[in-house]
Amino acid sequence: MTPDQLAVVITITSIGALVHGSTGIGMALVAAPILAGVDPGFTPAPLMLATQLISARHVVAERHSTDREAVRRCLLGLPIGVAAALLLLSVIDDSSMALFIGAATAAACALLLIGLHPPRTERTEMAGGAAIAFAAVAAGLPGPPGVVTFNDLTPSALRGTLSTYMAFVVAVGLTGLLITGALRPDDLLLIGYLLPGILIGLVASRYLRHHLDRTWFRPVVLVVAMCGGLAVVARELL
Repeated sequence: MTPDQLAVVITITSIGALVHGSTGIGMALVAAPILAGVDPGFTPAPLMLATQLISARHVVAERHSTDREAVRRCLLGLPIGVAAALLLLSVIDDSSMALFIGAATAAACALLLIGLHPPRTERTEMAGGAAIAFAAVAAGLPGPPGVVTFNDLTPSALRGTLSTYMAFVVAVGLTGLLITGALRPDDLLLIGYLLPGILIGLVASRYLRHHLDRTWFRPVVLVVAMCGGLAVVARELL
């Protein structure tokens, strides 16, 4: 990797970590399109690990606000989502998969922004758990389905609940990728290039987080998710 490419990686990772550390989502949404341009190997495994490093802060700091019953119900959908992603990855090219997930993400977030408020039930949480796992393993984009599933939670509860569930998704997803041969040892070495940006963004997020934890937190998170979905679509079409 050239010095210029490394500078781009650290910069975009810092921005992604800042967004993710503040809202609970955003690392993959912000960083994936550019990182994939530098090296396609950054997705999905290295980004999944990078996201979990940031999410570890939310798991610990927001543990008292975490909806643990929701996490348990989401876990029922986890194997379904992982299995579906691994199956489709074996028959569909990465570009088509990313295009589908990006378009679905943008559409769902747009509907929520214009006033759609689906009730959160045990069934929707289980379906949401499957969708989060599917998007994470297939394209490294777990945030948008998570926002849609937990759109009624407070900022602290959203960060803690989604991050706790994602710890299970990352563990199962990486195991599945390793078993199917979709994860190569060289891919994991790329996480080293992401670490400086992760640390910078995570430290900076502590100064931004309390400014976002207000009535406009939900729209901000949805806009981030929608823009990320549109960015993925644009990347695959252009």
